[in-house]
Amino acid sequence: YRDHVIRFVVPSRFYLEKFVAWGWPRERFTHVPNFVDASALEPGRDAGDGFVYFGRLAPEKGLGTLIRAAAKAHVKVRVVGAGPDEAELRRIAQVQGADIEFLGYRSGSELHAIIRGARAVVLPSEWYENAPMTVLEAYALGRAVIGADIGGIPELVRQGETGSVFPSGDVDALAAELDAMRSRPDTQVLDMGRAGREWVLRDFTPAAYADRLLGIYRELGVPA
Repeated sequence: YRDHVIRFVVPSRFYLEKFVAWGWPRERFTHVPNFVDASALEPGRDAGDGFVYFGRLAPEKGLGTLIRAAAKAHVKVRVVGAGPDEAELRRIAQVQGADIEFLGYRSGSELHAIIRGARAVVLPSEWYENAPMTVLEAYALGRAVIGADIGGIPELVRQGETGSVFPSGDVDALAAELDAMRSRPDTQVLDMGRAGREWVLRDFTPAAYADRLLGIYRELGVPA
């Protein structure tokens, strides 16, 4: 790769900085964020109820922290997805007395309806997420995001505007964020969702992605 790749494209500034820290020349990397076609997704029209996680049920995703925080904050969380940790997560939910609904794997319009019905999407990861599509998809559907302050997540969440971040793995901090989001007036929750969708429609569109990529080709003199 060092000898034959002219330019690397990375979807998060976090990983660009990681590669530089690992000794790679900064000029060989360009940040090109992911995209989502928000125009094809209908945003939620009310503030929603409870919270939702969607993704793989695996240890690095921080779901144990989310379940414990949900129990502490006395909020309902719908967990959408499948994975090796499901049985253990069900056990934790039972022991904690948490109001957790495990919905299994869902996709397409069925998943979108579940997301639109939530007050916010929660991304409690405990590893270095790169540039999770979960955040952009939540925004496209008009939902705010509560995300762990790790990896590429924080650069996709505008604190107090499109959602909030908390220290990864911190049950008490996440419980406080869940309680704060539940307590916000519905108008503020809807404003956060709208701000996230407007951000996606402005900066994370298929056209913006294509323009950035073609710009790299032009810079390098590669026929597009």
